[in-house]
Amino acid sequence: MDTKGIIAAIKTALQGAAGLSYVADASIYITPDESLFYMTKAFPQITITDGGVEHVIEEGESWEKNYTISLSVYQLLEDEDYSLMGNAAPLIYGVLDIVADIHSVLFDNKLSLSGIEVAVPSGEAEAVFLEGDDMSVIKKTIDYSYRSLESNP
Repeated sequence: MDTKGIIAAIKTALQGAAGLSYVADASIYITPDESLFYMTKAFPQITITDGGVEHVIEEGESWEKNYTISLSVYQLLEDEDYSLMGNAAPLIYGVLDIVADIHSVLFDNKLSLSGIEVAVPSGEAEAVFLEGDDMSVIKKTIDYSYRSLESNP
């Protein structure tokens, strides 16, 4: 298993999730940095970025690899607290709603990847405000950890 395979599988899982159908497939994408997103894509957006890989050498035939993948949610800044909390009417998904929907897709989801033993969230940052010239957004980042046991090279 490698980071590329995990990232691609996460993207596929999120794009295919009925619970995230309100996010356009083109707005769920891989980016080289969690601070890089596209103002030209529809909101909300979910970006997927690679994180660190920790190697734990085991005695014997195997070693453990712990992959961290970061997912950032971007939502346009709306009136009131809608960008964070969401709203029923008019329907607006807040970043907290979107993060909960991501967890419902990814928590303990080994993504049908051979060798993945653990798939759990490992951290969640506070929401932050990003101001631009034409628009402002709210961003929230969550990290997921994937552990695999592999044969020693």
